[in-house]
Amino acid sequence: MEGHKKCKDCNHKKPTKESKKTAVPVCHKLCGNLLLNDQVSNLEIWKEKINAQVIVSISVFNSTLSTGSIRILVNQNDKNSVEFIVPVGNTLSATVDHVDSITVFQINEGRIEGTFCLDICFLISD
Repeated sequence: MEGHKKCKDCNHKKPTKESKKTAVPVCHKLCGNLLLNDQVSNLEIWKEKINAQVIVSISVFNSTLSTGSIRILVNQNDKNSVEFIVPVGNTLSATVDHVDSITVFQINEGRIEGTFCLDICFLISD
């Protein structure tokens, strides 16, 4: 009788630890210039293109050369929108979760000049 051999195809499974999915935060910075006028009175500066919870910190500067205020509209997924107005010569910031899109609007006729910066963060699962 030959010696016993280990079975390679046996259905015996070693107990395994449940693997936990971890989420890794991914953040990007996006900055740009704003120029709104009578021909271009609003501009969508960011739109969500992934299926993830997104948190955005937005900062908008309205130049002293502008003739009016800038209205910022932050649309949220399944929530009310967040809106704020940046007067001439000022900077305002906000941090908003569940962001779907961000649009800037010219309030008065004339010319709006300024800058914006977005810190966009979302979680990616391993």
